[in-house]
Amino acid sequence: MEAALFLSALVLALLLCSPPGAVNTEALRRGLSGGFGRAWRVELGSCVGDLAWAALALVGLAFLVTNDAARLALGFGGAALLVYLAYQAAKDARNGHLPEASAAGGGSDLATGAMISLGNPFQVAFWLGIGGSVLGTVSPSPSPYDFMMFFAGYITGLIVWSLSYSALIGYGRRYVTPTLFRVISAVCAAVMLFFAASLLWSTLV
Repeated sequence: MEAALFLSALVLALLLCSPPGAVNTEALRRGLSGGFGRAWRVELGSCVGDLAWAALALVGLAFLVTNDAARLALGFGGAALLVYLAYQAAKDARNGHLPEASAAGGGSDLATGAMISLGNPFQVAFWLGIGGSVLGTVSPSPSPYDFMMFFAGYITGLIVWSLSYSALIGYGRRYVTPTLFRVISAVCAAVMLFFAASLLWSTLV
């Protein structure tokens, strides 16, 4: 049972992280700007946010952020952050030069990844639904040990994804020309605006 719980959580983490989203978009933009390290720190920051939401939901404290005031504050704050990141991507597209790989921005990258994740109040709904169902299906009456195994599998999945995706960006960076960088940055700006609008819409309706 422990192995099944671990593997279920690992697969859940990969399914949650792999679809295109604001975190992966920002990791791509920063990874192309600064290499593997910057992309990985964005993904790592997002992992911290994901784990915070998972813990909040699975230990029964989701009510703290499911009231209307908290949901609106998180939704508007998250959308504002995405608009700001879209602005930064648009600046990169306008500047047009591909920066040298650099470790600069470490703290900022981590904080940005965490804030993107924490700024999405619908993570709680995900965990109350799918996340809780996975845990309950494998273990109808989960013990503290079951929770520990579940989180171990989930953390492993997050690490596998963040390292793999960041390594892919870091490797692919060598093939990116300044023109392609401008195009990708412009696309990232448009994608961020789309996600900001989607978050606002979901928050208000």
